Amino acid sequence: MQVAKVLSEKLKHEFKVTALAGELQKKYEVQLQKIGAKARIPGFRPGKMPREILVKRFGAEALEDAGNGILREAFAEIYKEHKFRNAIDPAVNVVTFEEGKDFECLIVFETLPDIDVKGFNDISLDSLVVTISDQDVEQRLKKMHDEHVKYAKPSEERAAQKGDLVGVKWSGTLEDGKGIELPEIYQILLGPEREDSPFAPIVKALYGKKVGENFEGKVQFPKEEKVAELAGKKAVVKVEVQKIEEPVTFQLDNTFAKEFEAETLEDLRKTVRSSIEHEGKKVAHLYTKRNLLDALDAQYTFDLPPTMVENEFKAIWDQLQRELTEARANGELDEEDEEKSETELRADYEIIAKRRVRLGLLISHLADSNKIKLSDEEVRMAVFQEAMRYPSQMDDVIKYYVNNNQALRNLVAPLLEDKVVDFILSKSNVTERNVDFSTLKKVVRGVIPTPYDEDEEISDEDQKASKGASSKEKKPKPAKAKG
Repeated sequence: MQVAKVLSEKLKHEFKVTALAGELQKKYEVQLQKIGAKARIPGFRPGKMPREILVKRFGAEALEDAGNGILREAFAEIYKEHKFRNAIDPAVNVVTFEEGKDFECLIVFETLPDIDVKGFNDISLDSLVVTISDQDVEQRLKKMHDEHVKYAKPSEERAAQKGDLVGVKWSGTLEDGKGIELPEIYQILLGPEREDSPFAPIVKALYGKKVGENFEGKVQFPKEEKVAELAGKKAVVKVEVQKIEEPVTFQLDNTFAKEFEAETLEDLRKTVRSSIEHEGKKVAHLYTKRNLLDALDAQYTFDLPPTMVENEFKAIWDQLQRELTEARANGELDEEDEEKSETELRADYEIIAKRRVRLGLLISHLADSNKIKLSDEEVRMAVFQEAMRYPSQMDDVIKYYVNNNQALRNLVAPLLEDKVVDFILSKSNVTERNVDFSTLKKVVRGVIPTPYDEDEEISDEDQKASKGASSKEKKPKPAKAKG
């Protein structure tokens, strides 16, 4: 067997492996004898099977085993000489592999880069310490009050009106006689209605109807309808009003507090304050972490394994396509997104893919070189918390992670990353900066995804007030998947 390096280009290395036909044949015969010694076929004792039958039944298996034997020897020789640290599993491309011919293949390695770790004391970052005021608590309470809607049967029987939740039993039939797949029982909120919905006529017809009333309505599905069988077709929907409920009005008092399992409004205030404090700490930490990753990304430049970048880009690109498709369908696509060509988008997201791979390799290297790892208890807790998201399947979820090492690594990877981030922060120049909750929301906006992204637009004055607090790096806008 001969092993010859035919390519060495940065992190990519290619070797040509050649074994003469005679060598392959010898290994083939050895494997065939091993199989024959164990094979049990009616009419023949083990080891006494005629060669022609053995070849017919097990020849392909023996040849595969012989080829694998050559590959194992080739890998052992390559690793002994080069001591590669694989970024991904090596790829084997077979050139010739037939009985009676020379065995020839190419083995392609992509290796991990050598990373020259720099000191962290020249990294300067803000660590935001968030102060929660009584006003923050009251604003959150008001939001909870405004968004907490409960429905109950009106004290007196009446017709449906704006704001009611109407329960209907309905069925639909297309003009060609085929039925429409609809939930038999459905609840419809009256007002505001989507005028572009094909069911808008049905919803409007509910106004003024009472429990027990029946009616029919016509529906016209648009040509762009997602369900192909419905696109551009008309239908008749039969409706029976089964229930009418009106919104319950709450005062901001102890009764409202009990809706959130608090005994008194004051108890609820304490819970809300604790929740905002926890939220603020989490957001502030994510902000510091993001700025740290930006600093590391700017500080480190090294070669990246091509396939790792390609795989990361594919994952980002596939997610982007799903999001853009959904945004277009819902009429929510940003003008800036629509104006970009596919070439421009690909260039943007290749940058993000490279950033993710670079930072992932750096984080992994720092974890290994500094012996940073998760304890068994931390891993168990991570699995348990994930399993708690699926109460009816907890045992199955736990078994899945116990028996799937790759899934387990993916689950705990963010926890290990946070440990490495904390390690770096402990060696960096971190300055604590006190901010109120309102300022926090302005500072982090556009830097990290937060619950505040849907808040009203920040004024020019607010933008200026927070200028300098953010080390935001300009990133391509279209997808929610950020670098």
